[in-house]
Amino acid sequence: MSARVFASPESVERSSRVRPAGRQPFQFVDLLAPLMVALYIVLKYEPFENTFRPPGAASSVLFPVAAVVVLVVTPTERLQRVPVSWPVLAFALWLVASRLWTEAPSSTDFLIRSELPALVLVALIAGTIDPPVLVRVLLVTFTVIVTWSLLTSIVLTNSRAVVFDAGADEPQQGFRGMFGHKNQLGMFAVFGLGIVLAWVHGRRRRLLIVMFLVTIVATRSATAASGLFIVLFLWFWIAAIDRQHSPRERAFLLLFSFMSAVTAVLVALRLLSTLLGLYQKDLTFSGRTVIWAESLKVLGRQPFEGYGFGGLFGGDPPGVTNALRRSIGFDAAHAHNGAIGLLLDAGIVGTALFAVVLGQAVVLVVHCLRRRETSDYGRWALLTVAALVLMSVSEPLFEGPDLGLLVIMIVVLLRVRNDERLA
Repeated sequence: MSARVFASPESVERSSRVRPAGRQPFQFVDLLAPLMVALYIVLKYEPFENTFRPPGAASSVLFPVAAVVVLVVTPTERLQRVPVSWPVLAFALWLVASRLWTEAPSSTDFLIRSELPALVLVALIAGTIDPPVLVRVLLVTFTVIVTWSLLTSIVLTNSRAVVFDAGADEPQQGFRGMFGHKNQLGMFAVFGLGIVLAWVHGRRRRLLIVMFLVTIVATRSATAASGLFIVLFLWFWIAAIDRQHSPRERAFLLLFSFMSAVTAVLVALRLLSTLLGLYQKDLTFSGRTVIWAESLKVLGRQPFEGYGFGGLFGGDPPGVTNALRRSIGFDAAHAHNGAIGLLLDAGIVGTALFAVVLGQAVVLVVHCLRRRETSDYGRWALLTVAALVLMSVSEPLFEGPDLGLLVIMIVVLLRVRNDERLA
């Protein structure tokens, strides 16, 4: 491994960010475009759901119309620099095509209208923004929402109120701010912590890290705890490699890290029941293993195409969903697993297309990590992808706002790579 694979935060702080040569004069679109990205995060993650939930037209009509207006007033030279992720486009088109065989046409129509136009348009807008500016927008948006959620959880009783999970014998407690569920706040804070670790330097760094850590732990979300573990493990691993000076030291550290990870997994399996007890879980992960097993049986009937985008767990469940829920024993809201949920929605073909999307993200991560000027982008993307994949074991994170965050991240990395080549 090259000595330039991981650059220290201090060196990156001194280096200039990758941007096209020459600064453009300020235009009104410089304010509108970042606001649209922040608005997308707010609309899709719904951090104020307990108090105010925007109407469905906000995502399916108002946001797309506003995004089109922003793109129309965007200068042509900026539109020409917008990168296109062909894997993301192919995956989105497959979801649209699933309308032809979906089990619930009304649910699929709703998801196609409310999710995909907004996703494509926010990706185009993100591509018009300089990467350093877009990262700051994400950092501020996540920090403001997490700060507000932590404060409301401390002050307001209903923000840490008891939440009943489907199939749970006892109620669970945990900070959730104004999110609909503690898992949502916990996972959101994990993604935000990845941005903070990669980008924030100086005095406020420790304060923000502590705030995000407190929020994640206070949610008492086992899913968020798994994301926190992988983010911290990778971050300390990156920092340790940065401090090694010779190839032999780095090779030894890599080997030691691998052996430590294997040992940690074995110890965790040994103490699994105790660890789950801390989060009021059992060995079925609150019935998730039952959901997975029964869902895979249903998948065997239509393995290649699946049941359509939102075709099983939509607003108007078809007969196959009712039969599935009877076999599970309770009304499961979704598959509670990213890969299984994607297989049910898009089949093997759609899941393979999404695997290509993840593969593109990994390739871009490696590209950025190899260069000192872009290493912070690589660190942020590595932490985000790792947390997304690990937390998807218990939640369907390959759709909705998390898919949107992944696409925005891919667009940022593509812009960084393209701007670097132009420079």
